[in-house]
Amino acid sequence: MTHLTSPTLTRGAPSSPPAGAGGEDVLRRNILLVGASLVLTGCFDRPCHERNQAQKAFLDGLQELAKPALASNNPLRVEEAARQSIALAGKVGAFEDWCGTLTKIEGNAQTAGVTIDIGRQVSLYAFNDWALALAGTVTDFFSTRSRAAPPPGLSEATVAALKTLRLGERVTLSGRMGEIAGSGVFDFSRLFGKSTAEHRQFLQTPRFVARIEALKASKK
Repeated sequence: MTHLTSPTLTRGAPSSPPAGAGGEDVLRRNILLVGASLVLTGCFDRPCHERNQAQKAFLDGLQELAKPALASNNPLRVEEAARQSIALAGKVGAFEDWCGTLTKIEGNAQTAGVTIDIGRQVSLYAFNDWALALAGTVTDFFSTRSRAAPPPGLSEATVAALKTLRLGERVTLSGRMGEIAGSGVFDFSRLFGKSTAEHRQFLQTPRFVARIEALKASKK
């Protein structure tokens, strides 16, 4: 008995894919997806203080000064690195759209003082009332330097923004490093008369005075 086969069923019919071809396609797609996800994850995991080039350059400069000085255990190198760190902050001048975390709010609307972390163990401090920032004999020492009332370190817009923020919230800030509305960095920020231990502590967790003109919750 002869079996006839229809030409339409045999001619041009697609051949079966070789064994394992489907698995290779799936593997290839998975590799591409994993690679893309790693790239995206790297972007999102990047610390916010490294996204602004000027801010990152300042923080990198502090680290380059502090790390070898602290490792040397030489008090003269530690003192010099601390002074150079203050000078580095002075060179920054105005800054814009830096990223930080609001870690402390002191006083009230009239005597507000804030601390904002702008990097790993690096913070900015701004205040509107010098009595809040200084105490005891230190206050007496500075009161002899100028009879003029120091200008505020927080703009009215910044104080208004503080009322809408939470401690621990990520913020974007703009202002001027090393100045409180043009008054300059006061002397204890320049480590005047500090001990070797205090110089070391400063290099490990530096805090700088700044004038903050604008502050808002970060969208990133």
